[in-house]
Amino acid sequence: MRSSTLDRASLDSPPRLAARWAGVLAGPLVWATLLETNYSLSYVACEQRHKWMLHLATVAAVGLIALAAFSSWRAAPPLGHHELPSIDPDETALYRARFMTMGGLALCAFFIIVVLATEIPALVLHPCSW
Repeated sequence: MRSSTLDRASLDSPPRLAARWAGVLAGPLVWATLLETNYSLSYVACEQRHKWMLHLATVAAVGLIALAAFSSWRAAPPLGHHELPSIDPDETALYRARFMTMGGLALCAFFIIVVLATEIPALVLHPCSW
């Protein structure tokens, strides 16, 4: 059933599509960047005998992932009533956009947990014992 308020072009607009892709890709990319950043900063933390920069990198990583999740959530198509699967291109575009949004939100939530787990060694160990 077509809705007069839903335009397929609004689902595929470049800003909305980019926001959904950010939700999917931000978690793994930010986590990989955090690993490299912590590896580089561990030498500096050992020399200075302070770990604040490692904690700051983790806070920045969680903030970036949360920002990507928020932008993906904002780009989500409206939730309508659930219908049977269809071969109509407009409806399949809607389902694909919803799936991509939900997948991106799930990935962001998972990688926030992974980033927080990456913070455990920085909290427990002394910087020079790595």
